[in-house]
Amino acid sequence: MEYLVANLSTLNQKQKLRVQVKNRWILLTSTENGVFAIQDKCPHMGSSLVSGRLVDGIITCKDHGLGISVETGNVTDEKKAKALRLDEYSLSVKKFKVIIRENAVYIEV
Repeated sequence: MEYLVANLSTLNQKQKLRVQVKNRWILLTSTENGVFAIQDKCPHMGSSLVSGRLVDGIITCKDHGLGISVETGNVTDEKKAKALRLDEYSLSVKKFKVIIRENAVYIEV
């Protein structure tokens, strides 16, 4: 099911937004490669990612510096993941399908 979550112009201006859909917090990002939506929860300790730094499609958790690709939802630094003792099931966050229609951003959940 699709849910309207943001105005595209607002997202493009802010680059990242935290939205809630069906009791799930989702990080919505606008990068040079498009608009992406991932679970807003760091796989290390569950911190929100929205306050992290977004550079070149990588959101870096402000708490422990773990980088996650907003395009794939995958952790981008295996060495850092090992140092944080992440298991193989914690190397990614859920990714959601994004639909853009008439300056509106929808997420499929």
